[in-house]
Amino acid sequence: MTESAKATASRSGAIYAAAAYATWGFVPLFWRELRHVPPVQILAHRILWSLAFFFIIFTVRKQLRGWMTFASGLETVKKCIPSGIAIGINWGLYIYAVNSGHALESSLGYFINPIFNVLIGSFFFKEVLRPLQWTAFAFACAGVLLMTAAAGKLPWIALSLAGTFSAYGVLRKKSELKGTSGTALESLLLFPAALAILLHPELAPFSVLQGPADVQAVKTLLLLAAGGALTALPLVWFAEAAMRLPMTTLGFYQYISPTFQFLIAVFVFREPFDSGKLVAFLFIWTGLFIFAADSVRRSGQTVLK
Repeated sequence: MTESAKATASRSGAIYAAAAYATWGFVPLFWRELRHVPPVQILAHRILWSLAFFFIIFTVRKQLRGWMTFASGLETVKKCIPSGIAIGINWGLYIYAVNSGHALESSLGYFINPIFNVLIGSFFFKEVLRPLQWTAFAFACAGVLLMTAAAGKLPWIALSLAGTFSAYGVLRKKSELKGTSGTALESLLLFPAALAILLHPELAPFSVLQGPADVQAVKTLLLLAAGGALTALPLVWFAEAAMRLPMTTLGFYQYISPTFQFLIAVFVFREPFDSGKLVAFLFIWTGLFIFAADSVRRSGQTVLK
């Protein structure tokens, strides 16, 4: 790839990353509107409607036949199974966190996720960690420990969200699959599980498709359907960004979404935020500041060369 092509890919990757993370930053406001629906059913609808949204995209672009050929390849399916499982778990955890009063902890997960990305990038892609990156990691670890002490329990939601999404990014990067096609295939692979949930009365006790079609039921169904587009689009953008940017750079853009999530959790949802949590977040923010400053400095040195 020429230097000009690399620069173009980097610019487009930056746009995709910013769009994805900004959307994820505001998405808690959307999922909170569906808090009367059990999380497991929201997850099932999220998979169903995102797949439908992809089918519409491929049909409009006249790419449906080509995608179906792509999705029928056994090797392609094998590549998408791990990433599909990772993102499915991440979706479910996030819905549960937002609608059970743990939006603040979910923001913590995405604050520490950039550090996870750096470590995973180092392990899988041989990206060398610099001393300041290790320092940032130490501050993030201290913040998690302080959060554990303040809450009296390990912030498992935050750690699980960070871990599953970092794993998803690595798996997508290693699979080398095209963004939209690969993401649609992940939704297709998750579809049988979603259908089983929607058809199982014990797994999905609430259904907007049963009973009289009142205004609330119609509104809920429309919101669930809109969740498909809200799910699919940022995933497509993230997948495109992951193909164009190194994991360390993706970690920098990920500051966008947890910042919005944190502000929404504290000032809109009014979740408790005491001095113990403040100290923990200050340690994590310090680590992120060190990481960001090091990234900017490194970027400037690269440009000068």
